[in-house]
Amino acid sequence: MELGGDIHNLSYQDLACYTDNFSESNYLCHFQFGKLYRGKIVHAQSTLFVMVKIWEDSQIYCYKPGDNESRILDEVILLRHHLVINHPIMIKLYGFCYEGGRLGVVYDFNPFDSVYNLVLKDDFTWLQRINVLVRFASLLSFLHTIKSPYRPLTLRNLDCAHIVLDKDYNPKLCDFSLVTGGIFPDRTIYKCRRVIGSYGYMDVGAWQEDHDPDKPDVFAFGNILLSLISKRVFTEQDRQNHSPYVFNWAYKKFLEYKYGSDWDSEKDDSDSDSSKKDDSISDSSKEDDSDSDSQRPKFSLVHQSLAEEPDFDPSDGPKITALGLDCTRDDFGKRPTMKQVLSFLLNLEVVKKHASFAHVKMSSDGNWFLD
Repeated sequence: MELGGDIHNLSYQDLACYTDNFSESNYLCHFQFGKLYRGKIVHAQSTLFVMVKIWEDSQIYCYKPGDNESRILDEVILLRHHLVINHPIMIKLYGFCYEGGRLGVVYDFNPFDSVYNLVLKDDFTWLQRINVLVRFASLLSFLHTIKSPYRPLTLRNLDCAHIVLDKDYNPKLCDFSLVTGGIFPDRTIYKCRRVIGSYGYMDVGAWQEDHDPDKPDVFAFGNILLSLISKRVFTEQDRQNHSPYVFNWAYKKFLEYKYGSDWDSEKDDSDSDSSKKDDSISDSSKEDDSDSDSQRPKFSLVHQSLAEEPDFDPSDGPKITALGLDCTRDDFGKRPTMKQVLSFLLNLEVVKKHASFAHVKMSSDGNWFLD
């Protein structure tokens, strides 16, 4: 694969050199089809800190020879495309390795950590989590609205492990292995179609009927949002134990709130009651004027430790919880678009109070927008 411009064609030995032979100390985290490492490129007068991604033969996803080669080609094409290359939240490509089955890319990005690694940590603050959600939502909104002769661009494998942060907790998306639409024809028809998303974030039902192509990404974003506010994350051990996704846990908590702790989970969490769940979610974001509930706190999944932080506004808890539940509705038509999600997030009290931190400004008509 030959590329011009300033993209470097690298050897596997180069990647090993940048990461100190893929040392454990430089290991960052897994991604869906391989591993991420911190690295550095030492020059005579300077040092460039980078992130290295290597693809491996998957042990838990359907895989056949050639799948990863297709994925790295698509990623390189996407990251060099003029429609996305200058977006401030798109990760910058430094170079790639395509050497006898050894595949990798190097990003011009100095990673602090991944969202997957940080979700459970107490020093990952409420304000930092909101910043991640706002800026990541703005990226997805942008990608979903790229004008194209094909279907809208859809990522299909959003995952907490695919969002990496710099030292200021600004997010970058670092995997595009299942991208379809946008600048590409419909990849779901003929390419890697055995894989429909990442465990913990995939919307299985979305692939069984016609729907707007962005809805699986909205669903995955909802899972990421619920993870960030509740300090829960879906792990490999959860997959092996057939544990529920974060959104399943969230629905259960909501139904317990609505119907009481003696709620029958086997009855109300069945597929036949999906419409009931959707109606209930819709109710969760509305004001309840009944006397019996007037003294009852509104439903919120924000972790207690985050709710106790000084930057947390109590009115935001129920609102952002309802947004996460809306994104993961069974009814695709009732899920918001990422543009609507971004607009909602920009109107949270924490964002308005810390507009400079979240890179948000108010327009002349009084609406908030991402700068």
